[in-house]
Amino acid sequence: MFEPGSRSKQVSTFMLPEDEAAFDEALGPAIAGLGQWETHDQRARSISLHDSLPVAMCHDRTQAFLRLLGRDGETLGPLIQYLRTSVVTTDEAVLAFTGGRYRATAERPEAMSPGRLAFKWFPEDEADCVRRDFVLLAGMAWKALQAVTSPHIDTVAGRPLRRYRVGVAAKGWALGRPGLQLHDYALRLRIRPGMPPTVRGSSGHRSC
Repeated sequence: MFEPGSRSKQVSTFMLPEDEAAFDEALGPAIAGLGQWETHDQRARSISLHDSLPVAMCHDRTQAFLRLLGRDGETLGPLIQYLRTSVVTTDEAVLAFTGGRYRATAERPEAMSPGRLAFKWFPEDEADCVRRDFVLLAGMAWKALQAVTSPHIDTVAGRPLRRYRVGVAAKGWALGRPGLQLHDYALRLRIRPGMPPTVRGSSGHRSC
């Protein structure tokens, strides 16, 4: 829901751990000294800082947040949320790398639903330096995501959807499983075959 004075952006993402690693490799050098990933422990009410997105996702299998770094090494300003793609599968490797939360059964077929990269913030509530640097950080995050993913997501009727991105590993894995259901809640989706972006330095799933 729109809130007066707020600014927001969101892209829905189909990504496996290999895609997360490629995203981090594209983004990491650009944000060195500017931003860092963090995870939140709601029970302990604590925040843990991580050197990379893959490390953060090993700590919290569901989500991580990209934040600006302050002068003293603390994080500050608005949060950019990375929410992991949800997968229901019998593929043991994918289950292991995504926390094994959703195992397909005869009654529950294999499926994939998107995560997201998103933020909402109130610029007028932030200091001038935070407003300036957060715009830079968000721009770098979206540029890196676009570099390692493709917009090859359509509705089942064939209508292209602009606010979705799919990683190379997720695309190959999904296309290799013809019975896989791709959906975003009630919206049924399909992956459009096409040339994916070239991902450098990617060597398969990374273990924790």
